[in-house]
Formats: sequence, C-alpha cells, structure tokens
Amino acid sequence: MSTQCTFPTPLNIPTPPTTSQTCAVPIGGSNTTLLDTCCNGHINPVLTYSAPGSSDNCYSYCTTDDAVSVQECLGEYMMEGAFRCFGVVAARAEGSAGGFGVGSGNGRGAGAWWVKVVVGVGVLGALGGLV
Repeated sequence: MSTQCTFPTPLNIPTPPTTSQTCAVPIGGSNTTLLDTCCNGHINPVLTYSAPGSSDNCYSYCTTDDAVSVQECLGEYMMEGAFRCFGVVAARAEGSAGGFGVGSGNGRGAGAWWVKVVVGVGVLGALGGLV
C-alpha cells in the first residue's frame, strides 16, 4: 500500500512518539537529509512516524540531548514553520535571573533573533564607516 502524505496549510507537525527532546520535519524533498545532517544521524538515528489517526509515516524525527543546536541548524536551511522541535529547553543566558524555555517552538530558537540584530547592527555600522 502506498503512502499518502498530505500536509495541512499552515503546516502543523504532530508530536513524535517520545517524551525526549526531538526535532521533526515532514518527509519530502531534502527535509530528512537536512534533519539527518543537523541531528548527527550517525549518532542520533532519524525515525519516521505518522500523524494521529493516520497509518502513513509522513514525518521524520530525531531525538537528541542538544535540540537547541539541531533547531538552530535546521533554521539555517529551512523556512520558519517547516520543522518543529519539541521539549527544547535553552540554556540560561549568562547573568540572567531566570533563564528561558523554548517549549514546543515553531522551529526558531528564542534567542536567535537577538543574534541577528547584533550582527545586523554590526554590519550596518561597518558599512556606515566606509561611506
């Protein structure tokens, strides 16, 4: 029997069948290859699973002890919302009183935005100095 994978719009990746930290992608294109690369597939195997109520394995996931790094790696190569990480708890920022939790994110690390802002301001400052 052939697999019939259809994905809703917007994409809502279901929770993989584990309570461990995981990242998941829909099967198709280069998604599974990117997941394998970002998740160190030779150490953390990539497995397939189905959405609730379906018998078709249309999603791939990996478990890892460092889902934040996997999430950041996937974010470099995939559109926001094209993957999802579950059970991710980011490290507490140095000097922070309470830290932060990413939870079941939409595929972007909670701290990733400020890195882009700092880098962007630095680039603009450098370009401004050249003019």
